[in-house]
Amino acid sequence: MNCINEASQIYPLSHQIMYMRGQVCASMEQWHEAKQYFLNATAANPNHTDALRALGETHNMLGEYRLAEKLLKDAAKLDPNCPRIWFSLGKVLETLGEYTASANCMATALLLEPTCPTLPFTSIALTFD
Repeated sequence: MNCINEASQIYPLSHQIMYMRGQVCASMEQWHEAKQYFLNATAANPNHTDALRALGETHNMLGEYRLAEKLLKDAAKLDPNCPRIWFSLGKVLETLGEYTASANCMATALLLEPTCPTLPFTSIALTFD
């Protein structure tokens, strides 16, 4: 957290720093604080899909399912190739009882997973024989 505090002194309005603070709060299950940081991050950069996804997931944890659905759909429009967004949207739709739509979202997430590896392809050493 110290490095985030130092970075916020240099760039106090950085959407990335607000997003990171939100992630720290979410990891400690401080959902209301996380929500505020994610809201600030999306206000500073409305196209920050990770913050939109995290905000949607936070609303889901707070029981605000329709708002979570809207935010995750907005994130999916901005980044339709992100499996985490589709998976989170599927979880929300399942909670809302929309099982067909949920299954479609989960299937999309599984379909997209190979395009979003855990490690970037650039981390693989190139070898030429």
